[in-house]
Amino acid sequence: MSIHEKYIKRCFDIAKIAQNNVKSNPNVGSVIVHNGNIIAEGYHEMYGSHHAEKNAIYNVKEEDKKLLSESILYVSLEPCCIHGKTPPCSDLIINSGIKKIVVSAHDPNPEMQGKSIAILRDKGIVVIDGILEQKGLDLIKPFRANLSKRPYVILKFAQSSDAYFGKRGRQVWISGKKAQVKVHLWRSQIDAILIGYQTALIDNPQLTTRLVDGTSPFRVVIDDQLSLPKTHSLWSDDKPTLFICQDESLVKKDVTKSVIYIAKDEQFYANILEYLYKIGKFRLMVEGGAQTIKNFIAADHWDEARIIRSRKALNSGIRAPFVKGRLVRKDSFSTDTIEYVFND
Repeated sequence: MSIHEKYIKRCFDIAKIAQNNVKSNPNVGSVIVHNGNIIAEGYHEMYGSHHAEKNAIYNVKEEDKKLLSESILYVSLEPCCIHGKTPPCSDLIINSGIKKIVVSAHDPNPEMQGKSIAILRDKGIVVIDGILEQKGLDLIKPFRANLSKRPYVILKFAQSSDAYFGKRGRQVWISGKKAQVKVHLWRSQIDAILIGYQTALIDNPQLTTRLVDGTSPFRVVIDDQLSLPKTHSLWSDDKPTLFICQDESLVKKDVTKSVIYIAKDEQFYANILEYLYKIGKFRLMVEGGAQTIKNFIAADHWDEARIIRSRKALNSGIRAPFVKGRLVRKDSFSTDTIEYVFND
């Protein structure tokens, strides 16, 4: 690993701290290094707040500010050069006295795409870019999806060792306890979670983060005739839930439970995503059932799949969805393996 890669990887690590607090903005991390020592770090902490490189520069101790002209600024994403909710980072970098920056990926925003790098170079600042570029682009996959005015879509499901999703008509637990806790952690890092009617009916899920500390996601249920029993948790509790139906006469809005109509045509799933983006849901996890996940795959409306592979065999049942993509990571637990697959 090169020195530049070492510090860019640190940028990646701190960028992830914010998770979905950045909403439709990218997760970005930055470090400032002087003679091999990190003198400041920063990350984009929350939507509308200072960007990562600004936080890093602002976090430099007063006695270390004289070192900036001899330091290197590392950042996981090209600094901005446009006026948004905050002033351009490129201006601050130029005025800070920093003479060299190292960047992982260019900003895919059409208003950027290398423009600030050109500005910085024009001001005599040395810019090295493309360090661990693919990993830098992977880090901002949610942001890249949001540029298309839709949520970042994560497919999550567990499957048995013989590739079954479950048994028809009844709930079956496939994954172990550690993987279940991991799923609840994922729920705390998204804005919305979606399931189909059969899963809602058979499993009677809560879709909360009760196994971890964290905010539960907004819940979405595809229920064509709005026939899920009102005694089920998704109706009976006090947590916000959206039901998508196929009968316009059933449409209603209230504080915690809302019903909307979206026609089941060829744009059905695209229209769901468009609606969720409009109401501020920028990261969506689709948890089931198998057919709902298969429908998202068939429509090519997914960005990432998290597949929990169990050692348990079911021998028969509902076949698990087949996901074709780029395997980027694999985590092992005592009884399960989790695969992370990107749809590039």
